[in-house]
Amino acid sequence: MKELDVEFTKIVGEGKAIGRKNGKIVFSYGVLPGETAKIRVIKEKKNYIEGEVIEILSPSIYRNKPEEEHYLSCSPWQIMDYEFQLKTKKNLTEELLYQMTKENIKLENFYAAEKLYHYRTKIEYSFTQEEEKLIFAFHKRGDYSNKIPLPEGCDLIDENINNIALKALEKLNYLGVKKEQLKTLVIRKAENTKDIILCLYSKDENLNISLTDIEGIKGFILIYSNPISSISSIDKIIKIEGKEFISEKICGMEIDYGFDCFFQNNIPLFEKALNEIKNSAGTGNNFLDLYCGTGVIGIYLKDKFKNLLMVEAYEPSLKYAKINAEKNNINNYRIIYSASEKIESQNFNNIDLLIVDPPRAGLHKNVIKNIMENLPSKIAYLSCNPITQGRDAVYLMEKYKIVKAIGFDFYPNTPHIENLLIFEKK
Repeated sequence: MKELDVEFTKIVGEGKAIGRKNGKIVFSYGVLPGETAKIRVIKEKKNYIEGEVIEILSPSIYRNKPEEEHYLSCSPWQIMDYEFQLKTKKNLTEELLYQMTKENIKLENFYAAEKLYHYRTKIEYSFTQEEEKLIFAFHKRGDYSNKIPLPEGCDLIDENINNIALKALEKLNYLGVKKEQLKTLVIRKAENTKDIILCLYSKDENLNISLTDIEGIKGFILIYSNPISSISSIDKIIKIEGKEFISEKICGMEIDYGFDCFFQNNIPLFEKALNEIKNSAGTGNNFLDLYCGTGVIGIYLKDKFKNLLMVEAYEPSLKYAKINAEKNNINNYRIIYSASEKIESQNFNNIDLLIVDPPRAGLHKNVIKNIMENLPSKIAYLSCNPITQGRDAVYLMEKYKIVKAIGFDFYPNTPHIENLLIFEKK
């Protein structure tokens, strides 16, 4: 394969370093700004090259030795000094927001992570096989067809979880389960209650095993996932043993969420985000929480508003939003089972605070239309994608001003950014 020596100058939105060679832009993970690296060309187009680092020829003063050999597949910024990471993420967020809005939106704070490793509450291991034995694996970054073996698991989750995962792997090998029968093993844990559940996604609808004898787990879910699909979808629940949900304590609340529900992975920082939202919420009569998930944000603001309306499109999350509202003694709530873009415009009437925490794609155009027609007094927009957040802010800023912008390092050692914008009606 073709090899090139390239000087890299900056980090761009996806977390790759960017340089130039022979008139083309060159992208590569595993390189820092200011470094010259020998790369292997893995894709070359008319205007750009994607490379894979072979050797760092002139290392940056901000370079760290990675903790794990597989770091590119799980957290490619392990090579980066943490203070430099925070500065890079803050600058990237401001740059991306400026590119979209043409406004200088400065972050008043960028919250650092309390832990750089062992912070995740969920991890998903794929499988590969060596010498007739199953071992865990991650897909290679940028090349989904190849897998990177993980003989000792991954340091993103804590040591206890890795030990439990490895015991599960040992039992699967003891039972003679083959790689061809499996998709992934998902392990979920509660940060504060220490609940742990295992979810095994199988390509074999007739697989019948149990992992409940592994010490420390509260539940085991065996799931059939259609082998035609590359993702771990839930096509049939083969069996549930013990708990099928996690119980967590967060900001003084008792929160349950299902094995298949989205929940934030970094609880200490999520609590800081909740407090920032609460401090900016004000008070009033009506509060609308779109993309509410299991209801955490809405429930946390229960004492600020008289009436709470939550909207969620994923039925299992909706189920737990109701459970959590009742567990936390909320009587002034209503929940709509719907995509946020499909609810009636009248639900946006007379809203004192609107919460939006959408997926990476950002707000649907119908949501923006309903906002601009009804003009809630305040909007708290929590986003995992500053690009789409900035795109949406362009529309909102016709009628709103941004009064607070705060970043959170929910996923240290990765390029992922969580950002909060607070809008007030002009």
